Amino acid sequence: MKIEGDDKVKMYESSSWASRGFCTECGTHLFYKFKATGEYNMPVGMFANLEGLEMDMQYFSDMRPSYYCFSNETKEMTTAEIMAYFASDM
Repeated sequence: MKIEGDDKVKMYESSSWASRGFCTECGTHLFYKFKATGEYNMPVGMFANLEGLEMDMQYFSDMRPSYYCFSNETKEMTTAEIMAYFASDM
């Protein structure tokens, strides 16, 4: 991945296994970067011309507001499952 305008991106170590990137001008969350792999998770809303995407995973599903209702069934990970998954990195 290539970030243009990286002088406007601030990194925040949000956990022992990942960091978050934010815009220094407006505060918008730009990405979540895993330290071990260097992989990025980015909000899909940042990309205007994506077609054929399907949500297949929900993280922190036990913390989802009661008014969220997604139309497709997905794999889900609760807070406990996520913490157990990353336990060796904590």
